Amino acid sequence: MGLIMMTVFPARLVACAIAGLAMHSAALAQAAWKDGGGRPVQESESMRSSHGFAGAVLATTDEDWRAKWETPPETRPSFTMADSVPYGKKVFILTLFSNPQLDEAGKASIRCDIRVQSPAGKVVLEQKDQDCYAGPIQGNKFNLRLSGPVIGFSGDPGDPPGKWSVMVNLRDTLRKVELPLQTSFYLK
Repeated sequence: MGLIMMTVFPARLVACAIAGLAMHSAALAQAAWKDGGGRPVQESESMRSSHGFAGAVLATTDEDWRAKWETPPETRPSFTMADSVPYGKKVFILTLFSNPQLDEAGKASIRCDIRVQSPAGKVVLEQKDQDCYAGPIQGNKFNLRLSGPVIGFSGDPGDPPGKWSVMVNLRDTLRKVELPLQTSFYLK
């Protein structure tokens, strides 16, 4: 199994989330995700919010995910979601967040736990209390931001086929809120 941890600094800020979802100021009062038209979207195991803090995790097969992310803020990136992935095809796990609590210096502190589990339930990667974002927030804090690290995965011969699960526990340490997020893909 090819697992790679890459640290990514959130150079790209977007007002719109993946698949046309957006976190609007009005949504924060209700701690809910909204679509591009401002209508509430049902949260899922991969997209949650609590007390104004929002997070999402997604698995994409786009090897150009970084180029898609690093575009002007008004550009809505579109990612190919990993569903059924052949051996050797790369999958990238992206963790996103919006509206972190800021300290008096305008800095955020986002931590996360990351776990990747094989179809047999074997934990193949576990990182606890990772620094996912620490520092100043430039621009609108309601913009969606990419956190680090990004996980790269490709199934090698001998890796079990089936559903691979990725769990991310995303924490806004200043707000004292955590969001348990999960996504998966099928290795075939």
